[in-house]
Amino acid sequence: MRKIVIEPHYLGCLEYYALLMQYDEVCLEVNDSFPKQTYRNRTYFLISNKVQPLIIPVRYSTGSPTSKVVVDYSQKWVKDHWGAFYSAYGKAPFFEYFGEEFKGIWDRKIPELVMLNVAFMKLILRVLQKDLTISFTEDFQTEYDADYRNLINPKKPFSDRKIYHPYSYPQLFGDNFVPNLSIVDLIMCEGSNAAHILTNSYAGK
Repeated sequence: MRKIVIEPHYLGCLEYYALLMQYDEVCLEVNDSFPKQTYRNRTYFLISNKVQPLIIPVRYSTGSPTSKVVVDYSQKWVKDHWGAFYSAYGKAPFFEYFGEEFKGIWDRKIPELVMLNVAFMKLILRVLQKDLTISFTEDFQTEYDADYRNLINPKKPFSDRKIYHPYSYPQLFGDNFVPNLSIVDLIMCEGSNAAHILTNSYAGK
């Protein structure tokens, strides 16, 4: 079985899922010190011709491992993220099939950031019809085979990494294709065909 080690992302981008589709098992890094400004707690939707960043507020102590990071539900971010989701994809072809399932995960208010991300990941993998075994690191190690930890980062363009090559599909807003949005954008627009798009988006083939 081909195994990749990577951190859990929040509604990961197309680059993230194009990479995961190449493996049989993903081992999620949960013992590293939680860094700021990563895809662990942010994602990007296309809303009315603009890309909207969505960030989950979290609480943790300096140096805390990712596994100990908790979601801050005292802020109204769930309402905001669902509102953005509905605004962006309420009229998308596959919203009626999957929209309520995404909402159901937000509504559960899962306390731990890792488990919230994993709940979304399991739903996404089911839609993609991808059988991917999910496991977690037991301690922090400096090196692994197929180690992609902290490589996919919103601070650097995806073109620098040679993982994702944009393969366009019809989006709801604008005339120009916007690449590497959240996997949600692809699922809402393409449904089960999303797996085919991801296969063609992988630059390593």
